[in-house]
Amino acid sequence: MKAKRITAIMLTLAMLTSLAACSGAGNESSTSGETTSAVQSSTGEKSISASESNEGSTEEKSAETSVQGNSSSSESKNLVVYFSASNTKDVDAVTGATPVQGRVGTVEHIAEIIHNQVGGDIAKIVPSKDYSLDYNTCADEAKAETDSDARPQFEPLSVNIKDYDTIYVGYPMWWYTLPMVMYTFFDTYDFSGKTIIPFNTHAGSGDGGTYQTIKEFEPGATVKDGLAISGNSAFDSSTEETVKSWLAGL
Repeated sequence: MKAKRITAIMLTLAMLTSLAACSGAGNESSTSGETTSAVQSSTGEKSISASESNEGSTEEKSAETSVQGNSSSSESKNLVVYFSASNTKDVDAVTGATPVQGRVGTVEHIAEIIHNQVGGDIAKIVPSKDYSLDYNTCADEAKAETDSDARPQFEPLSVNIKDYDTIYVGYPMWWYTLPMVMYTFFDTYDFSGKTIIPFNTHAGSGDGGTYQTIKEFEPGATVKDGLAISGNSAFDSSTEETVKSWLAGL
């Protein structure tokens, strides 16, 4: 009997130990599962956070690039380019073929007013062969060029026309039309896709139909209404306001 009771007690102890072991294994598995789940959840959150951070960074960069792109594309680069008989290779020479003030010709004066308003760059069209400083002689030279439909050459510009979107083109009226060097100018450059805004000085002929002539020269360009100012009034105090009003109307 004693031996049986001892055996029974030992079997009971063995069963209790086995149950405790199984229970411990189950708890470990459960805890391990919760830990794994928690790690995955934490990793997922970090992954999502990093992803969101990257996406946000990408969006910010994309937005920044877009703004820079829009800024670049929306900026219209301006050029004021002009011919005047006072544009000579000798910078100190001033011709009598056009009214001058302070050694500045009328077209140059208007060009400077425009440039001060619109910014960008300014350049002179300088003929390869200077015109005479004497009014009558210069007038005869211009007449001979007009009659022969000449194409007088000019010095290389200090700028590249291709770099500009809007180009203000100035000149005096010679024998009721553009100076022939301006014909050379428009023969030389292709203004397709650009905007040309002409301006000129005159002695009573207005623009003489030259704005239409420019449109015919450059059919691929947008040629806007120009500004014609009498050479005799170019230096009047009201001229600057006239130019500003014209520019505002464009």
